[in-house]
Amino acid sequence: MMTLDDSKKDLALRCDDVRDDVQQGQTIENLNGLHRRVGNRQVQLFAIGGSIGTALFVSIGTALFKGGPASLLLAFTVYSCLIGLVNNCIAKMTVLMPVNGGFVRLAGYWVDDAFGFMAGINFFCYEAIQIPFEITALNVVLQYWRDDIPVVAVCLVCVAAYGLINVFSVKYCSEIEFWLSTGKIILVVVLFCFTFVTMVGGNPQHDAYGFRH
Repeated sequence: MMTLDDSKKDLALRCDDVRDDVQQGQTIENLNGLHRRVGNRQVQLFAIGGSIGTALFVSIGTALFKGGPASLLLAFTVYSCLIGLVNNCIAKMTVLMPVNGGFVRLAGYWVDDAFGFMAGINFFCYEAIQIPFEITALNVVLQYWRDDIPVVAVCLVCVAAYGLINVFSVKYCSEIEFWLSTGKIILVVVLFCFTFVTMVGGNPQHDAYGFRH
């Protein structure tokens, strides 16, 4: 029967064997010179604000009018399940093998560099198309309330605002995005409350249209 001292000696010998097998190397914390300038509260608001798109305020009305609330709820449920699966896959890949960058780097690492390049071009085209879509949606909303606002002026102001925000450093740019995301959340809460009040009869016609479906 081994005593306590014998167990300690055996453990020490095993540690020495493991230490001999480990090669000495140089530890580098940051290979690409990246720095963290975004706080936790900003990252959380980025995730919430990023899920609130322009379609929720503008183009959702057409789908609701043509398809009804049940089909719209079903479509959002199916779409959310698919997005949840994609996010879960990305989270598992990121935890298993962290890379510098987003899903574009993951596509290049796990599949092929050509596939990562294709994913990057696809995402660039998506973002490039989204900017004029958002400016168009803003013009639609403004033209609904007033028709004396020049469309060219709105476009120039939006493009100038986009450029000015991206000129700032990450610290100030992330802070601006934080407050913009906060405004999105407030706008969604106000929209839900306004819709609920009008649905139960709080409108000029006193029509409780929310109970017809």
